[in-house]
Amino acid sequence: MAYSPDEQLLEQWVSRERLTRYRSAREDTVALYLWNAALSAQLLEMIGHVEVLLRNAVHAKLAPHSPDQKWYLDSHYNFSSVANRSIDTARNAAKRGGQVEIPGKVVAELMFGFWRFLFSARYQSTIWPRVKTAFQGVPAHARDRAKLEEVVIRVHDLRNRVAHHEPVFHQPVHQHVADLIFIAGYVDDRAARMLADQTTIFDLLSRRPPIA
Repeated sequence: MAYSPDEQLLEQWVSRERLTRYRSAREDTVALYLWNAALSAQLLEMIGHVEVLLRNAVHAKLAPHSPDQKWYLDSHYNFSSVANRSIDTARNAAKRGGQVEIPGKVVAELMFGFWRFLFSARYQSTIWPRVKTAFQGVPAHARDRAKLEEVVIRVHDLRNRVAHHEPVFHQPVHQHVADLIFIAGYVDDRAARMLADQTTIFDLLSRRPPIA
């Protein structure tokens, strides 16, 4: 039988402050805490798939327009100062150990927050016209930058929450899953099907601890 600590020991391990929200719920505190951790892991896995899909879709459309595929250095896009700092950090990481700068490696080093802002109104006339053709899962007339940005913002917020081990049991988890499938479907409806078919999150949701 799997070992489960009592509430006092769990508090000692993770702090009283971290358990506050769990204690305010109606479920057993320890069971809910452990279930929340499993739920966060499932969400983070889905977010990882979506992040890779999104960044690769963008890179594939922007790279051909810039010398050596280094679109992140292209003045055409007039990146914000925050974006440029993110790019500098990613380039340095990609070149760590004397490695040659490869655009694909730089792309992989850029954080989700960078990609989230590429869909903002700031880039409506520069980035969006070039990347919107990447979203083959949606008819051309229905591709909406603002709608996509709205969903990406929610997923970015969710990613920050689960990455910092914050509780999500009180969040609209079904909406979060729908958001992730929506973004995957924007890139390719087959990617959305893969995400929906591969995840076991729905089974996990059905096994939420009972009310104590």
